[in-house]
Amino acid sequence: MVNKSALVVSVLLFAALPGVADFKAGLQAYDRGDYATALKEWQPIADRGDPNAEYNLALMYALGQGTAQDYQKAAEWYQKAAEQGVPAAEYNLGVMYANGQGVKQDSEEASKWFRKAADEGIGDAETSLGELYEGASKNYSEAEKWYRKAAEQGIASAAFNLGVMYDLGEGVTQDYDQAIQWYTKAADAGYAPALTNLGILYYNAQGVKRDLVQAYAWFARAQKVGDPRAGELFRTTAERMKPKDVKAAQALVDQWQPKTKSSDQPQEAKLFKQSEAPPATVATASVAARNSGVATTAATEPPDHRATPSQPAATETAGLAATPLQPPVTDTADRAAEPPQPVQDVWTGVHRIVAVGDLHGDYEQFIKVLESAGLINAAGEWTGGRTHLVQTGDVVNRGPDSRAIMDMLIKLEKEAQEAGGGVHTLLGNHEAMDVYGDLRYVSPAEFAQYRTEKSETNRQAAYEEYRKSMSTAAKPELNRAEWEAQHPAGYEEQRDAFGPNGVYGKWIRSHNAVIKIDRTLFVHAGLGAKYADWTLDQINNSVREELNNFSELHGGVVTDQDGPLWYRGLAQGDEKELEPLVDKLLQHFDVDRIVIGHVYANAAITPRFHGKVIMIDIGLSRIYENVGKLGCLEVDDDHAYALHRGHKIELPKDEDGPDMLRYLKEAAAFDPQPSPLVERIQKLEGQKP
Repeated sequence: MVNKSALVVSVLLFAALPGVADFKAGLQAYDRGDYATALKEWQPIADRGDPNAEYNLALMYALGQGTAQDYQKAAEWYQKAAEQGVPAAEYNLGVMYANGQGVKQDSEEASKWFRKAADEGIGDAETSLGELYEGASKNYSEAEKWYRKAAEQGIASAAFNLGVMYDLGEGVTQDYDQAIQWYTKAADAGYAPALTNLGILYYNAQGVKRDLVQAYAWFARAQKVGDPRAGELFRTTAERMKPKDVKAAQALVDQWQPKTKSSDQPQEAKLFKQSEAPPATVATASVAARNSGVATTAATEPPDHRATPSQPAATETAGLAATPLQPPVTDTADRAAEPPQPVQDVWTGVHRIVAVGDLHGDYEQFIKVLESAGLINAAGEWTGGRTHLVQTGDVVNRGPDSRAIMDMLIKLEKEAQEAGGGVHTLLGNHEAMDVYGDLRYVSPAEFAQYRTEKSETNRQAAYEEYRKSMSTAAKPELNRAEWEAQHPAGYEEQRDAFGPNGVYGKWIRSHNAVIKIDRTLFVHAGLGAKYADWTLDQINNSVREELNNFSELHGGVVTDQDGPLWYRGLAQGDEKELEPLVDKLLQHFDVDRIVIGHVYANAAITPRFHGKVIMIDIGLSRIYENVGKLGCLEVDDDHAYALHRGHKIELPKDEDGPDMLRYLKEAAAFDPQPSPLVERIQKLEGQKP
């Protein structure tokens, strides 16, 4: 999805217009902030077919000025203006089709309107075309062409994306010199991700001589202008430098200012005045993967259809650093990082397994599902004996109480081991994101769990430091409310807790991504074809190495869309097409089934591929639809059952046929009414929900 943070916010006005006095009256009203009057003045002119008034109405509906925000009406008016050749309308209409705002998401329509705007010289339309070609169709040659056109117009995000392609060798021959050239153009405009990527290249000696002074300087600059990756990379670099080198690097930071102003810096919303010409470029942000400076193949998590209005759906992107940081260096030579210690990932002779899917910060639901499975008592103590509990990841984010869940799991790990059982918490993509600093899904309530009596003092000091740093930055300064929204109380403490020496950072880094218990393989998301001949040790050690050393994230397992934290094929792919892969995985790992979370299983444990794959993310967290679903998987002596609200139910033989209907009706009978399964049951019965 093309994820634009701003639309073109200006319109062409011609010298001789019918009703020009009314138009000017609307413009005057708009300029003084009287949007309702502006809307009233422009409406009849737009109704007569004036393209500029049509565009202005579209803009006001899109921004909610003088009227309730209404993307559908905005799209209708953009369409009218675009069909009359207004370039800004063409571009904005493309954005709306790309994002599905007011219209059904349609990449082809988005591409059509972007191309029309690009033909008129709209640089961000060229960038958006590049993003569509790169993301949707994987047509890298076309993506490179459009990025280059936009970059040559001064669009920093396009220059950055072009640098990424050369950095990765994505559709072009890998060329660090070219990557540095384009990153530098974006960095000269103050584009934060490019600053970070230049620091990484200097750290790694990729295309340049290794230079920690330069790496420090670029990371510090990136941190000032707001790249969330930069802070930890900056600290990692500073720890490996002598005081005199830090002083030299800081001098470079203090001297630096952007050389140019990017054409895609955010702008204030405005209307074109009479006789003004169209803009050469427009204010937007890059595609999501590039926004975070991801110079790696980004694994995306599509918008979650379970999101509520208070918890907006969003596109998740895996990955962090553009190119890998290498192991720490001494004063004279590089030295290899110590490999992680082996961690057990295979168990045999286990008579009972309980597997629980994604929790997303809902502690109460976690406790209820453990109680329903007989694993804990009312005091929260382990009563499961020799049972093995597997939690398949995504404990954190979205909900409020992930810290309490982690504390409970840490406690139960010890208690279960002492009782002869086991607790195995797998790594999900959200745990990895919290470790490497992608915090888009950390809820305000989660940050609040890390607050201390010093948090407000620390927060005030951090804000003052931010204001000081922004005094020389090209990026517009956030106001206090905006900054605090991005840095809630507890922010710094949360980052420390997930750092390499933090209690949760250490705990997460010590865990596996995939384990095998007797004849069952457990993994958060799944495994794509490239992992069909990897060993468990190879997968798990690679994941731990990458989370212990972010230099390994580039092109690694953690951020791979086919890897154990992100792959969706087993949950959503065509069964006929993917069954050979499933059979190969079962044979390779010598198991009978693969149990996965990550993808919503529509309120009930759901088998796929004739029971060879079992989906267990039933949406336990009440952040989805505010409904307390309750269920998990039980494997007794290698026979799998659904444990729905404490009641053991035979799993169906198929996903969509009569046996599934039998299973769903049995499960629904134990739910508070109306059951969350009603819609699914009605669909199978052929009824209209």
